[in-house]
Parts: sequence; C-alpha cells; structure tokens
Amino acid sequence: MSFQSHHTDMAHAKNVNNRNRMPSCCRRSLLFACLLASGLVITACSDEPEIEASAPAQPASAPAPHLHALPWLKRTDPTDADVWLASREAGRDIDPLGPAVSQMHQRLEVAAQRFRDHPRMIANRAVQLETMLKEKGIDEHAPSIIETLCEVPGDRRYVESFSSLTQHYYNLRLEGLDKAKAVEALRKLEDPA
Repeated sequence: MSFQSHHTDMAHAKNVNNRNRMPSCCRRSLLFACLLASGLVITACSDEPEIEASAPAQPASAPAPHLHALPWLKRTDPTDADVWLASREAGRDIDPLGPAVSQMHQRLEVAAQRFRDHPRMIANRAVQLETMLKEKGIDEHAPSIIETLCEVPGDRRYVESFSSLTQHYYNLRLEGLDKAKAVEALRKLEDPA
C-alpha cells in the first residue's frame, strides 16, 4: 500500500471518528431534520389529497330562540322591548310594525315617563313580576301589570323606580288585595296625606 492511499484512508478514518464524536443529541436533531425535510418533499410531490388534522367537532349553532319564548331581554339584545312584550302576549313572534307592537310601545312610553326606568327594564320587571305572581296562583300578564302600576302615580312622575314599585305590588297582592286595592294602597304609601 502506498503512502498516499494509506494517508487517504487515515484521513477518511479520522473524519469518521470526528463524526462519531458529535454529541448524540446533535445527531438525533440532524436525523430528525433530514427525515422531516424528506417527508415534506414527499408530501409536496404526492397526488393524494392531504388528510387534515381532525379538529374537534364544533356543535352546530343552535337556532335562535323564538322572540316570544325569551324569558327576558338582555341589555345587548337587539330586540325592542315593545316587540318582545307584544310577541310574548300573542304567544308567537309578531310583525314589529303591527298594531299590537304600537300599543305596547305606547304603554312602555307612558311607564318610562312616570318612572325612572328605561322601557327595557320596565318590560323585564313586568315579566318577572308576572312570573312571580303566577307561581303564587295569581294570573296577571306583564302588559296589564304595566298599566296597573302606571295608575299609581297617575299623570305625575313617581318618586321611586318601576322596579321598586313591583316589589311593593307583589307583597300587597300576596296579602290578598286585588288590583284596585293594591293600587290604592300604593298611592297612600307615596302620598299618605
């Protein structure tokens, strides 16, 4: 064997030894990078459709509940209180431009002028009171409650809010007073003279 070929073989052996001295974590990373690159090349050249990672199934969006079935109106609900109350009263969603909505709008406007609450709050409180009374066996609907409680201040602005008046009215109705007597008692509370 000539010196040159022996020298080349020694150089090659030295390179192999140097590669073997590479830390095992680096060799694994290099191997992983090579495998990843070859996988990307194979995937890019493949005619097969890609299989997407399965994402968790999203539940189908639930259909919007019917307006008349909403238990109350949130502050962010786009629905007007008059449309909601008229729909509840009809037991079905009704035309926002219909006469029932117009009548409900008028009721809520009168109540808003006589009390310190917004029509949406008045509508929610009236429905809440309707529910509370129904649980005690007293059948009185929210629109009727609004009209009844508007009788308390008459044409004047009431000192308290509609919300606080509903609580007083509830207590009087549970004591056995009918609508007229409850209104009379509430008037005396406001103006005892």
